Amino acid sequence: LTKSLLSVASEAVRRMSGIKTETSAVFNMTTQFGGGKTHALTLLYHLAKGGRDAKNWTGVNAILDQAGVTEVPQAEIGVFVGTEFDSITGRGGAGGEPLRKTPWGELAWQIGGPEGFAAVAEHDQKLIAPSSEVIRSFLPKNKPCLILMDELMNYVSRNRSLPASGRGSSLGAQLYNFLQNLSEEARGQDRMVLVVSI
Repeated sequence: LTKSLLSVASEAVRRMSGIKTETSAVFNMTTQFGGGKTHALTLLYHLAKGGRDAKNWTGVNAILDQAGVTEVPQAEIGVFVGTEFDSITGRGGAGGEPLRKTPWGELAWQIGGPEGFAAVAEHDQKLIAPSSEVIRSFLPKNKPCLILMDELMNYVSRNRSLPASGRGSSLGAQLYNFLQNLSEEARGQDRMVLVVSI
């Protein structure tokens, strides 16, 4: 593990463990191309998915030691990759899965399943960012949560002029509102981490 990966991973593990001192709820990764952003997101994904089992993986003891915890908490995970998501064609819509056309719809589906998506279904349909209160409704109540968002500049630039529900605002602008609300909600939660790579 590089020094940077060790630092980010240990801080995220501390936060997902419920330790709020010397931790951040929101990480904004901005490095040059090839700077390791996607590697960091991938590491966090596997740690949160592996949970207790991650303790046996190479290098994880160093993360746990630096974090000051004995195990990696298993978390609900939501992943959004801006280069892969198309808001015109959307994702899903077959086999009983709802069609999702926004980052908030996609994340709500991944984290909360059908109930989570129901909380933002109208927001998704109208392409309008949900409030912090609505975001809170699809987050897990008694479990850590990790949200990873990668390649957002690509998504924003492709959706800058896509109208949001005919109200004159763009879907790109609505994404900024969503990120603000999501960031504020992450800060207010005890065991939530949001990692954004722009």
